[in-house]
Amino acid sequence: MKNFDIIVIGAGPGGSVAAKVASENGYSTCILEKEMLGEKGRYKACGGATAWELIEEINYPEEKIGRVIESLELHHVDGETYSKKGKGAVVWRSTFDKFLTDMAIDSGALLKEKELMINIEKVDGFYKISTDKDLYTAKYIIAADGVTSPTLKVLNWPFFKSEDLILTITKEMKTAKSNIDKTLGHDTVHLFFGIESLIPVGYAWLFPKTEKITVGWGNQINMVKNSRKEFKKFLALPLVKLALNNSTMETFKPHLIPVGLRSKLYEDNVFAIGDAGGIVDPISGKGIPYAMMSGQFAIDAIKICEKKDKLDKLGSVYERILDKKFLRVLKVKRILRDKIFQSDENLKKFLSLWENHRSSDIAMKKLMDQVSQYEIH
Repeated sequence: MKNFDIIVIGAGPGGSVAAKVASENGYSTCILEKEMLGEKGRYKACGGATAWELIEEINYPEEKIGRVIESLELHHVDGETYSKKGKGAVVWRSTFDKFLTDMAIDSGALLKEKELMINIEKVDGFYKISTDKDLYTAKYIIAADGVTSPTLKVLNWPFFKSEDLILTITKEMKTAKSNIDKTLGHDTVHLFFGIESLIPVGYAWLFPKTEKITVGWGNQINMVKNSRKEFKKFLALPLVKLALNNSTMETFKPHLIPVGLRSKLYEDNVFAIGDAGGIVDPISGKGIPYAMMSGQFAIDAIKICEKKDKLDKLGSVYERILDKKFLRVLKVKRILRDKIFQSDENLKKFLSLWENHRSSDIAMKKLMDQVSQYEIH
């Protein structure tokens, strides 16, 4: 039997940050990861676009960055293009996640990789976690194992509504760096929109890295009829065809992304963080920083409630911290998302605003309501 204060299930950004913060605060912490991380981590289907502020905050080494970005090009399939300036980076999630996991280990967390969680039950106030290799106990569980979270499934938590899930398809295409620079630009990522003729609720993307392009497509799952056929429609766009000419496919992977919160984020000493809780930007699909912050806030909630001897308030404290930092904004964005994808006219209105405004400001200041269709270029 292995006994810990906190067991984190999943070694993604959220899980690793939770384990790091927990260890730094004196909690005995174990990360259970079903895959083998290896020297370069494990592959994750994700574009990997990250704000430069986050790169600086964690001192992420520049040599690990796939490509430094200076602009985001937003293409509507009818020919309209919108350009959003801002420095960022495109990272390989395998390398990025491994960097964060190593930070957690350096802080004192124990990593148990290639261990599949089989069952969880509560006995005498503690959780017994069975894996395919061992048996552990913990007072707290951090569910950081993604949108389909086997942890929360075993605990019978409700799953997401279909309108809160995006089915994505990701391809990693190898090509020459010179080809990327020539067709897509050396410092630009590209998003593609079009409700009527491309994707009803979602978008597609080309995220260049050093000598590869992450090609992605995502649509609200209950609106998908034939994903491969719909994905091919994206691949047939002129710029996409040009960029992928003479490239070779190295990876093909479908994946789910949540764009709405789970109906609960905490119950009985179990916290849902990151994708497991649906803590993702419902408009852009950005999840990495929210996963990392929610991992930290789960541990902060434990610290606060233990110090005040108010463990019965754990859930409300966790959600209050989340709300104060970003959750209230994400909830408003979820409402705005439905409005954006009502029509191509609304979509273009949003893309035009997004050029010069943060999506959070568009949502919270209700800027969509203040722009007439005649102001759209």
